[in-house]
Amino acid sequence: DDTVGIFPEFVDGYNILILPTTGRYFQVPYGCMVPESDVDNLLVAGRAVAGDRVSHAAMRNMMACTVTGQAAGVAAAISLREKVSTKSVDVAKVQAELAKQGARLS
Repeated sequence: DDTVGIFPEFVDGYNILILPTTGRYFQVPYGCMVPESDVDNLLVAGRAVAGDRVSHAAMRNMMACTVTGQAAGVAAAISLREKVSTKSVDVAKVQAELAKQGARLS
């Protein structure tokens, strides 16, 4: 499980509209911020994270952007402290720090 945060179910785009009235949440995976290319130590946050059209419609709102931004910052700090690349960072350590900061992971 590489969840780095959650946000209320809200999809708005590509002729899809789901308002956050269901009480359900999306989980944001760390993997959507790590490029598959050979570029190392790069994390992608905000509207640029990886996904299909429907997930992009959800991830492009500001709630999701703040989740990925905080997670990217924490992961970058841990990768520097641990002297590992962002692709190799221990996601459990990222999750632990995010939890200490008050981020909801589930």
